[in-house]
Parts: sequence; structure tokens; C-alpha cells
Amino acid sequence: MSRTALPRRRRLAPAGRALAPLCLSLMLAWPLAGHAGVALLQPPRVIDGNQPLTLTLIVSADDTTRRYRIPDTLEVTASGDLQAPVRLVLWREVPGPAVVNLRRGEHRAIHYTAALPPALRGQVRLDATGIDAAPVLVTLNRLPQPDKSATPAAPLAAAPAAAASQAKVAAGTAEAAPVPVTPVTTAGAAAPAPADLRDSARLSFHDPMYFIVGAHDGANAKFQLSFKYRIFEGEVPASKSLFDNLYFGYTQFSLWDWNKESKPFRDTNYRPSLFYYLSDTGVRNNAISRLSLATGLEHESNGRAGDDSRSINTVFVKPTFYFGDQNDWHWRVAPKLYAYVEKGENPDIAHYRGFMDLGIAYGRPDSWAFSATLRKGTRKWYGSVDAQLTYPMARLIPGTAGYLMAGYFVGYGESLLDYNRKLPWQFRIGYALSR
Repeated sequence: MSRTALPRRRRLAPAGRALAPLCLSLMLAWPLAGHAGVALLQPPRVIDGNQPLTLTLIVSADDTTRRYRIPDTLEVTASGDLQAPVRLVLWREVPGPAVVNLRRGEHRAIHYTAALPPALRGQVRLDATGIDAAPVLVTLNRLPQPDKSATPAAPLAAAPAAAASQAKVAAGTAEAAPVPVTPVTTAGAAAPAPADLRDSARLSFHDPMYFIVGAHDGANAKFQLSFKYRIFEGEVPASKSLFDNLYFGYTQFSLWDWNKESKPFRDTNYRPSLFYYLSDTGVRNNAISRLSLATGLEHESNGRAGDDSRSINTVFVKPTFYFGDQNDWHWRVAPKLYAYVEKGENPDIAHYRGFMDLGIAYGRPDSWAFSATLRKGTRKWYGSVDAQLTYPMARLIPGTAGYLMAGYFVGYGESLLDYNRKLPWQFRIGYALSR
């Protein structure tokens, strides 16, 4: 059945109520949630970005579940191209009963609405938190509409009870995590939607991509390109088999010395890899909100000959632990443990680099984020600190993407050429596509 875009439904307008029968006919085209009978309706492909966003949930009764708890809010993660994800809280448009009882085969449509942040532009992906519904793609048109009033719609007035509920959520004392539609007869344990939605694409970012410049004692420009590609797309999206989750990764890193004549590249490192990767292993508890896992083979070299040649081959395992709400302020800890398979051109590299890169980050998807990679060699105090501070560009200049970035490096081995040499510290600022 094809999914045709519906005209935008106005709040409390008779035409909006007329959408319900059509919603019921379209709902079968969308996958139901983990709790059978819950679906998110696709809005029109192009919507007016100057007006509040309206989303519709459809609940239906089956043989086992006929009672549903309908909360006041629906939480959605909105992600634009190369923009930090934004958490939206949509409020129930028309007050209604907290629990609905449906006869078998009966359906009910519930509408939620919220104002769109001005930083969101172009195509936006909407993922509802807590229900296993397909993500929604819409394109925002922010041009003034000649046939519509120039006066923006007034925000919905929240009932006192709803305001109190929102205050509880803000204070972290809400009775339960926001689960959009939960069958009363089933214990809902829905997982939060990850704030980083890049892993859903077959070709996606890998390590951070950036270009930053400093001015301290040479090698003052630094940039990195990095991506990963899922080699085989399996029939089952949630498959954890090796072949279905095999990735090719490639990272290229360069130090550029702008102080010398002709501005040469001091060193360029090439890092292809082949690895197994699960964006979400499903491991969760009171502390861990998400656990990712990568393990495989990696080659790193600088492509030079003679005394300046550097090359290593490693096997690695990298779990990534997320602590806290990924749509809000949270921690990320990613220890990358590796063993050297071959290091003939630099046999003492472990003295300076050790056997682990410890990545630590704290931040929020649509705000500041601090991250650092720490290394400790096996000898003396050899090691390094590579730290970054980033902030979404769209919050500074609406319509842009990526991040404003500041970086600081001190220690040994900023590149392979200098793995056993401590260069002067560097502070750099610039732009990042990903962080």
C-alpha cells in the first residue's frame, strides 16, 4: 500500500477530526511497536516549519491487549543532516482519559504537538522514544506561507496537572520514564532512542572529522577524515551475526606545518580497518543506558620510506559505555584495547603508546561536549592527552551544520612519525563535521 502525504491537520479543526478514519486505514502500512497495536503515523513529507509539529499515534486492540495507558507527552529525537539531535517533548493536543479500553479490532488516534526549534532545517528524522515504530522523515519549509496568518500559533496552554508532571520530569522525580504508549497489561521496558543516530546509515561517520588550526611552534594545522561502511545488509536489522555486522573503516589524519616554506605536511597517517560492530548490544542496567561494541583488525602507517617509515598492525576490542540519558547530559567511556600483531618498523612503540586508548566524553547532543583520549606508555611517564571541546554551529548560525571545535594535545605520538618524540603542546580551533 502506498503512503500518501496527508494535508496538515489544524488543531481542533473539523478537517483534523476527519483524518482519523484515514489514519486507521494507513496504520497497517506501518510496523507496530514492541507492544502490539501501537504505530506512529507518517505526517506529510513537507511540513510548515513555522508551525507546531503534530504527530499522531494509533493504538489498536488485538486478542491479548485491549487496555492502553495514554500519557500526556510524547518524546521524540529530531535529527537534521549533520546537526546535533534535539529532544522534543510533544503534548497531548486534546485532553482525554489516561486509560482507554478498546474492543477487539477497534482503533484510537491520539494527537501530540510541540513547537519546532528554529535551528532545525531541511530534512529531519523523527524517532519516538520508547516505541518500536519506524522513524519519520519530514522536510521543513520555513518560507512564509501567503495563505496563512503571519501570526504564529499560540502555544498550547498546559493544564495544571500537566505542568506539575512536567516539573517532576525536569526535576528527575517523574513516576516513570516517558513511554509514549504502554499497554496496561504489559510491563513496558522500552529502550531510549540513541541520541547518536548516525549508525543507522550504511555509510556513516567513524572517528571525528575536523579541521583545526593552531599557532605554537610548527605542525599547527591538523585535520582528520573518517568513515565506516557496513559491508553486508542482513535480512534481520537486529541481527548480531558476524557477517551482518561487518564494517570497513578508514581514517586519514594529517599534521600540516604552516610555519615552514611551502607549508609541508609533517606527517599523514592512514588507518584502514575491518571490524565487527554492534551499535547497541542491548545491555542495560541502572547505570548503563547503552553499550556498543567493536572488535577487529587495524593497520596504521604513514606511507613513507626509509628512516621515516612507520607501520603497525593491531587487533582490538572497543566497548563503548553510555551513562545517563543520551538525549541529555551524559557520559561516554570507550576503552580501546589492542595487541600488536606487527610493529617491526617501530618495535618500542608500546613504551610510548601502551596497549589502550581510553576515550572519555561528557556532553549533550545539542549543546557543549568535552572529550579526551588518554594514552599511557609502558615506560616512565610516556603518554599523551588529546582533548576537544565542541559546540553545535546551528545554535550559533541557524542553517549551518557541524560543530565549532577547540582542541589541545600534549605528549608523545600525535602522529606515527613522532611516536617516540615529545613535540610542543598545541592548542587549535576550527570546525568539525562530527564529534
